[in-house]
Amino acid sequence: MSPTRLFFTGNPGEKVAQTVTLQNSSDKDYVFNLNYKDWAREEDGNKVYLEAGSSKTSNAAWVSTLENAITVPAKSTKEIVVTMQIPANASKSDVTNSMLFFTQLPQQADQARIQNGIGIITLFEVGLHIFYTPPGNHTKSLDITNISELNNENAANRKVAVRIHNDGNTINDATVEFELTNTDSGKEIKLPAISISMFPNTNQVVQFSLPENISGNYLGVAIIKMAGSNDLRVGEKNFKF
Repeated sequence: MSPTRLFFTGNPGEKVAQTVTLQNSSDKDYVFNLNYKDWAREEDGNKVYLEAGSSKTSNAAWVSTLENAITVPAKSTKEIVVTMQIPANASKSDVTNSMLFFTQLPQQADQARIQNGIGIITLFEVGLHIFYTPPGNHTKSLDITNISELNNENAANRKVAVRIHNDGNTINDATVEFELTNTDSGKEIKLPAISISMFPNTNQVVQFSLPENISGNYLGVAIIKMAGSNDLRVGEKNFKF
């Protein structure tokens, strides 16, 4: 699927549309049922899926396609036009979201195999993220609100947590980096960067695994690099491991 995220904007009452492409490189035709869900991201970054329309930030009812089921023939691509009808009473400040799922339906041959008890049938499901941002929302900002070591009895699996708040009014994609410098020896440790995507007015805790047997006095530095911006956020904290 390309893209895997659609970002819509427009004024209340306006109808907007974008196209997503499904590519089937196999020798088999695929049939998909289209269905909608709401979703939210917990503070640890995990997604929670909800029934369409149950979330306060849902836009599932705004979204439609020409077909509720599609076929992607073997060795071909299929374009699907996704239309969003922005309600006339839509908020001029709230970002909304939903997920359009493409769930593979078993073919007649697959069903025959199931009835005969032969083999295992694997069905695919892909999700398309759908976002709506009001035209006036342009503020990208993330704030580091806390840096701390997580309490963990397992000394071989120690972690540092960086708590981040999206104090802007748009969806913010960013990369979070964490570096440690031994204040006695000057030795530096750079941990693998972690990518995040945050809704406005939400919090996320990004966890970094520390090297095994780390010991000594360290200065920890968290760096947030926001996509589409040269603006950085930097936080520091001293640690004794």
